[in-house]
This record gives sequence, C-alpha cells and structure tokens, in this order.
Amino acid sequence: MSQPDLGTLLAEVKAARGWSFEAMSRACGGVPTGKRLFQLINSPLKNFPDPDTIRGLQKATGASTTEIVMAAARSLGLDVTETDPDALHVPGISLASDSGRNALLTIGRELADAAAEVAASGSSRGRKAQGGSAGRKSGRGAQGPATDLPDNWQDLAAYQGPEGHLRRADEWDSRGEESQG
Repeated sequence: MSQPDLGTLLAEVKAARGWSFEAMSRACGGVPTGKRLFQLINSPLKNFPDPDTIRGLQKATGASTTEIVMAAARSLGLDVTETDPDALHVPGISLASDSGRNALLTIGRELADAAAEVAASGSSRGRKAQGGSAGRKSGRGAQGPATDLPDNWQDLAAYQGPEGHLRRADEWDSRGEESQG
C-alpha cells in the first residue's frame, strides 16, 4: 500500500468525489479555504497544517488524524511510515501507571540493547562460548539454567518484597495441595 504525501492524498479524494476546491472546502467545514486547498495540493508544503486545518481535512477525506499528520510529514520530506517495525502494542497500557509504562520501556530498551550486542557479536553462541560479555552477570544458581542478565536486573524485576508466600506455594505444589485463599 502506497503512503501518499498530503497533496497526493487530498488530490485523490478531490478527484474521486469530483469536487472543486470550494466544494472540498465546504466538505471540510470551511477550514481550510478553497485557496488553501489549492496550495496544499499544488505547492510544496512548508509547515505542518494547524489543528483546525487537520480537523477540516479529516471531515472531508475521512482520514484519521494520524493519516493526515503522517501525510503532512511525508510532504515535508520526513521519512515516516504508518507502522514502525520496532513498535510494540501492549493492550491496556494506557491504563497503566506512569511507573509501570516506564518499567516496560526500560525492559524494552534493555532487550533491544541485548539484541544489538548479539547482532554485533555475530551470534549468541559465540558470545556464550567466550564466557559472556563484560558487564553481564550469568547464572541463576539452583533456580534454573544460566542466562545473561543486565547488571541492573534486580531493578527491572517486577516484585522485590517478601517471598515467604512463594515458598509456601512451592511447598503446597510439591504436596499436590492448593491455596485456600
């Protein structure tokens, strides 16, 4: 799917609906004017459209705010796409606290840094064969297999409080019992 600049997007809608510039302006609710629409379609864009213009263009084109803004950015020569290959959608994240969102961002950055290290070293096997990388702690003792963890892995952990309830749950599991609460 082609990602048009703003002039192309507007010209396509105008042509598809058979509108004059004034008719398109009326469909926008009067903002932008027919003269401004002519400029947006036929002249190089010099600045981002103002919010009222974006809202008007939404009415006439049926495009979302994001589509209008991204098309305007492309018109200004910015290299943007509708989807970011590095973006990760986490359903419900808008309901999380600021500290929760920051924790997820920190974890994401750590994972990206680790992936970049692996890519730079050629492979994860090569790095492990060399005894790990500087600044990393390996191993989890009796808890499980060795893994490479960032130095601040404890700060990234979701829970740092008492763990007696976890020990009791493990004991119950070993006996085949379930918690009563």
